[in-house]
Amino acid sequence: MAENLPITLLGESDRAEDSCVDSPAIIGLQLDILGEPIHFRISAAQRQARLADIVPAARTLSTKLALAVLEKLRKQQKFVPCRKGCSACCNYLIPLSVPEVFRMREELLAMPANQSKALLKSCLDASRKILDDRPKSYGTHIPKTTNGTTQVSQLSSWYAGLQLPCPFLSGRLCTIYQKRPTACREHIVTGSALLCETEGPDKSQVVPMPVSVLEALAQLAGDLEGTSMEAVMLPLALPWAEENLARHHWTWPTVMMVQRFVEIIKEMASKNSAATVASA
Repeated sequence: MAENLPITLLGESDRAEDSCVDSPAIIGLQLDILGEPIHFRISAAQRQARLADIVPAARTLSTKLALAVLEKLRKQQKFVPCRKGCSACCNYLIPLSVPEVFRMREELLAMPANQSKALLKSCLDASRKILDDRPKSYGTHIPKTTNGTTQVSQLSSWYAGLQLPCPFLSGRLCTIYQKRPTACREHIVTGSALLCETEGPDKSQVVPMPVSVLEALAQLAGDLEGTSMEAVMLPLALPWAEENLARHHWTWPTVMMVQRFVEIIKEMASKNSAATVASA
């Protein structure tokens, strides 16, 4: 998808004018990830942006955070079984934030016709199975909880029982790997991949991320739209996007959007760091 992105996560040697136009603002972000400082720079154009426009930069940030966690695990000599061709976690319930839903729709429609048609059909087939088999109390959203993760756990158990592989999985490989959801990027386990193929991964083996970019995107959308945080099940993302298409075209000042996103990331990092110290 060739486009002039209004929001870009810059590399160490990147210049802002190479990534965005309109004299972009450069917004810095420094995080302490597992005891090591990591610096980021985000370029924000002086124009309006949609929620979907922040997703490419958010994906890159999520990947960089995951790589930092993986490097720390390597130094601790912990084994991470995640490898190309391992699709053990691709039957899990994958949540998408609202910005990711709209971005996914754009990217699927921009693919070559044959590929787009095949993936759309796979998503719709999965959607029908979910909607036909879902408990009456569940809609397209992942329930918002106020007392822990009980509802989400129940929904995840029900979803696992469907034995429904990700609609983007083909031959044990992800067909949208470079554009996969942040939830997938942030899922790291240690130990054996066999733990992922039973009733779910041993919770003690799931590596907690210092910051969840998925949650940050969900909170950003809620803050900007004045709504509660939302998440959509991946197979239901396209029907949901069509039903909420007007929201896809809403815009906000890009700089304001990025500044709020950075604030959310910093708040989450600070909260998680404090929680880690308290539990030590």
